Amino acid sequence: MKKNVSILVVLLLGLSLNVLAQNNCLNFHKQKCQALASSGYVMSNDSRSAMMRKGQTSEFRITIYQGKDYRISVCTDELSLGNTVHIRLVDYDTNEALYDNKDKNYVKDYEFTVIQTRTIKIVIDVPEDPTQKGSGASTGLISKSINQGCVGVLIEEMSTPKTGF
Repeated sequence: MKKNVSILVVLLLGLSLNVLAQNNCLNFHKQKCQALASSGYVMSNDSRSAMMRKGQTSEFRITIYQGKDYRISVCTDELSLGNTVHIRLVDYDTNEALYDNKDKNYVKDYEFTVIQTRTIKIVIDVPEDPTQKGSGASTGLISKSINQGCVGVLIEEMSTPKTGF
């Protein structure tokens, strides 16, 4: 009986720590990503944060609207995940690549004007650390402290300024 109680306590403690870690990431984009509010942008409700591991890819979709400018910024828990993050914007319906920060030396923000309303996928990839690659292959275990942390995606929007006379 004592053994079952001990196992239950360990499981509950692990679950509690996982939930706590995820809750710590909930507003990561609000706290850590650099906003450009002074330039007319406002934060979009589509902004979000998540717990991610090195080597993990995650995506979510949003609708971007004609007549709006957008700024997408990504920030990471650099101590755990490093400084490099791969960001791609992909048309949801056609799977056409619209933007890839790999072509821009992995910059963490991108500003653009929308000519046509469409739904896109924002694909975030946290590169695997080559020194950690395969480190859990023999044991089936990897260190959480080294390999996971928060990733925030801050999406800002504003009406496209009128140009010309």
